[in-house]
Amino acid sequence: KDEQATRTNIYNGLRSLIEKVGSKDNIVIYFSGHGYFDPLLNEGYWIPKEANTNSTGEYVSNTDILKILNAINSQHTFLIADACFSGALFSDSRRGYTDQVEKFKSRWGLASGRLETVSDGAIGSNSPFAKRVIQYLNENNKDKFAISELVQYVKTQVAEDTNQTPIGNPLKALGDEGGEM
Repeated sequence: KDEQATRTNIYNGLRSLIEKVGSKDNIVIYFSGHGYFDPLLNEGYWIPKEANTNSTGEYVSNTDILKILNAINSQHTFLIADACFSGALFSDSRRGYTDQVEKFKSRWGLASGRLETVSDGAIGSNSPFAKRVIQYLNENNKDKFAISELVQYVKTQVAEDTNQTPIGNPLKALGDEGGEM
């Protein structure tokens, strides 16, 4: 958080989950910060607190994030990324719903925008994206809901509130079996 959000701490914090999270565990990872997309490498990045401008070597790449998430042996993994250009994390795949969707492994993500700049919101307040995630979680009355419900709500509401277009889908090549948390 804040000053602790260095490249080393972000990377090591994510990596430590590989040993901490078990096959019956569910995990939610929330990143709120700045992002960057390098069109030459077709690669997205999270920008740590101490990173210099235009220095991708100091950023945390989507490749590293996805490699770590792939090594986490959870039942369900849900990555929420509130950062510019975070939509680069997603595959283009689509799938249908099954009756017992919770039994199958899932690797989903929700990002505040596609390959675009996103709003931080007013100083001292949550971003428009974070506002809608929190609103859904606070106002939901169900004992259980599928991640796709949260994703659809946030995508729709944020797109109506702002000029950004959130994206939520399975994460690229991480062993998603069509399940939902």
